[in-house]
Amino acid sequence: MALFRFSTQDFSERERVNAFQEVYASVANIDVEPYQQHPPYVEMVGRQLPNVGVYETIISPHSSRRTRAHVATENNDNLALIIPIDNTAVVIPENKEPLRCLPGEAVLVPSDSIHQALNTHTMSIAVIVLPAQLIAARVSDLNKHLMKKFSSTDAPELRLLVGYTRMLMQMKDDLSPELAALAATQIHDLFVLLCGAKQEEAAIAKDRGLRAARLRAVKQDVVAHITDSELSINQVALRQGISPQYIRALFHSEETTFADYITGLRLEQTYRFLRNPLHIDRSISTLALDMGFNNISWFNRIFKQRFGLTPTEVRNSLSNR
Repeated sequence: MALFRFSTQDFSERERVNAFQEVYASVANIDVEPYQQHPPYVEMVGRQLPNVGVYETIISPHSSRRTRAHVATENNDNLALIIPIDNTAVVIPENKEPLRCLPGEAVLVPSDSIHQALNTHTMSIAVIVLPAQLIAARVSDLNKHLMKKFSSTDAPELRLLVGYTRMLMQMKDDLSPELAALAATQIHDLFVLLCGAKQEEAAIAKDRGLRAARLRAVKQDVVAHITDSELSINQVALRQGISPQYIRALFHSEETTFADYITGLRLEQTYRFLRNPLHIDRSISTLALDMGFNNISWFNRIFKQRFGLTPTEVRNSLSNR
C-alpha cells in the first residue's frame, strides 16, 4: 500500500490560498480558513490500509467548520481519532463546551459530527480513520467515547497508536498486501483496547495487537539508543513504562533475547560501516566502540561467528574492489 501526499507547496504562490481552501478542504470535507491572515500551508501524507486510513498533517494556523451539508455528503460511518502532536487543538462540538486537546491527548470524532476547530499555531496532527461498525461490535460502549478526550497518561494504547502511525508514515516503501493487512489488524486491536474492549475481545487484542505494538516500540527505543554502550533492558523498560520481564517475554516470542537483538543490530551496522568508503579512515576498534561494543576481543570473535570473516577481512574487501 503506497503513501500519498498533498502539499500546498506544490502550487504556485498565487494558487496556494485556493489549494488550501478548496483542495485540502475537499479532502478533509470541511470549510477551512487561514487564521488571522497567516499564509496557508498544508503538508499531508497518508497511507490507506484495509479498513484503516492513517494520516499525518502539518498545517498552518487555521479555523475549520464541519456542517450538516458536509455530513450529508458522507457515504460512510467512520470514526476519526484526532491526535495533536506538538500543539494544542481546540475542537468545538455543536452545543457543547470546547475540547482543548493537548499533545499526548486525542479526541474521537464520528463522521456525523457537526463541529468547529481552531488551531492558532502551526502544528502536526495525526489522524486514524476506520469504520465505526468494526469497532462498535468489539467494545462495551462506543458512544460514551464519541467527542470525548483520551489521554496517553491513562491509556497507553494511545501512545502506541501514535508511534505506529508515525512509523507507517516514515516508511517510504510500499507495503505488501500481507503486511498492510497485518498492520491494519494491529491498529484495530489497539483501537479496540483504547475504547474499552469486551472481555473476550480484550484477550484477543492484547495477545495480537498490544504485544506487537509493544515489541515494535521497544525495538524502536533500542535503535534510537544503540550506540550507548550502557544500554540495558532496565533503561528501556523504564522509558517504555513496562517491566524488564515483559520485554524478555516479548523477545522470547520471537525466539531471541534482548541482548542478542542488540548485539545483532550493532554487528550489522558495524559491518555496513566497514564496507562504506566514507568510513575508511576510521579504525575498526573506533567503529566498534562507537557502536557500543566495549570489549574489542569479544567483538572480533562474535563478528567472525556471524559473518564468517574477520572485521579486517571485511575492511580489506573494500580496497580490493
